[in-house]
Amino acid sequence: MVSGVVLANTFLDLTLELVRAKLDEVFPGEFLPPRDQGNFVVDGAAPGQFFINAHMPGAAGMFFLNNVPGPYGEFSNFAHAIADASMRRDAAAQRCWLSVDLIHKASNHEKAYRFIERVLAKFAPADAAFLVHPSKLITLRFDDDLRVRLAKAEGILPNL
Repeated sequence: MVSGVVLANTFLDLTLELVRAKLDEVFPGEFLPPRDQGNFVVDGAAPGQFFINAHMPGAAGMFFLNNVPGPYGEFSNFAHAIADASMRRDAAAQRCWLSVDLIHKASNHEKAYRFIERVLAKFAPADAAFLVHPSKLITLRFDDDLRVRLAKAEGILPNL
């Protein structure tokens, strides 16, 4: 699974227009004006879900952005893999989560992770507390330094 999850206590009220605008800030000129081919975003099947088609050099694939107003522990046993009891308790207590998941690769996983990292850096709420690699069950504390590194697409997630 090529994915990244941010845990926070703040739920972002994302609309299709806001998702397009934020993606266009990360990838200027690629998502605005709205389009139906190439790089585009449409609402997903569930509330808070957005389908993103991306074909930029170095960041490509088909993705779901999921924005969920509930604890991530309802969908994953990630917290059981956290050795530090205090960190495990804090991570499990987060009330919301946001993920970017590759659903179909257009290129290699490295390029997909670059896209995921840059999008998570942009969309993570101000109170983002943890970054989770869901398939490896590795959890990191989310701070300003991590946000900057994600925005630079340094390869944090694939190298965990």
